[in-house]
Amino acid sequence: MSLLEPINKLIDIGKEATENMTNAFMELTGENVEIFFLGLRFALIEYVPEQFGDETYKATRIDFDGVLKGKSLLLLPEKDAVKLEKLLLLDILWDSLVHKEQLPDYEEMEKSLINEVGNIVISSFLNVFANKLGGTINITPPEFIKDMGFSIVESLITEIAEKTDIVMLFDNKVEIVGRFPIKCHMIIFIDPESFEKLDKIF
Repeated sequence: MSLLEPINKLIDIGKEATENMTNAFMELTGENVEIFFLGLRFALIEYVPEQFGDETYKATRIDFDGVLKGKSLLLLPEKDAVKLEKLLLLDILWDSLVHKEQLPDYEEMEKSLINEVGNIVISSFLNVFANKLGGTINITPPEFIKDMGFSIVESLITEIAEKTDIVMLFDNKVEIVGRFPIKCHMIIFIDPESFEKLDKIF
C-alpha cells in the first residue's frame, strides 16, 4: 500500500462527513447551507496551539469511545461564532415573544448553541467512521470552552502528549447561503490503541 492511499481514504471520509454536516446544519438553522471541506492536515502536536494564536475562540470538546477511541475539538473564531449565534437566536427570540416567555440567560444560550453545533459537526464526522468500521462510537456530553485559541488547544495537547506526537486537523468553511461564511476547525485525536481498527478502512 502506498503512503497516499490511507491519506486519500481519510480525505474521502472528510468529504462524506461534510455531506452529513451540511444536512444537519440545514435542519438546525432552517437555512440553505453549504459546507466546504478545505482539507486534511497532519501536524506535530507541539506546533498545533501556535496555529490558533491569541484570538478568542468558542469551542466544543467531545471525547469518544467504542469502535474508535479519542478526543475532539471544534473551534470557531469568536466573530464567526457570534454570526451563527445571532442566526440561531432569532428562533429563540421569536418563540419567547409569541409565547410571552422570559428569555434565557445569554451566557447559557451561548453555551447551548455552540455545544449543539459542536455536537452536530463532530457526531456527523464520527458517524462516518462508525459506519466504515461496522460499529458504534459513543460520545461524551459536549463541553463549552471560551478562551484564546492557543490555550484551548494546548489544554487538549497536554492530555495527549504522552500517547502521540501527531494529530489530524480537518478544516471546513460553512456558508449560510446569501448571508455569511463561517470558518471552523476540527481537531481529531485518535487514541493509538485504536489504530489497528483503522486497518478495516485502509
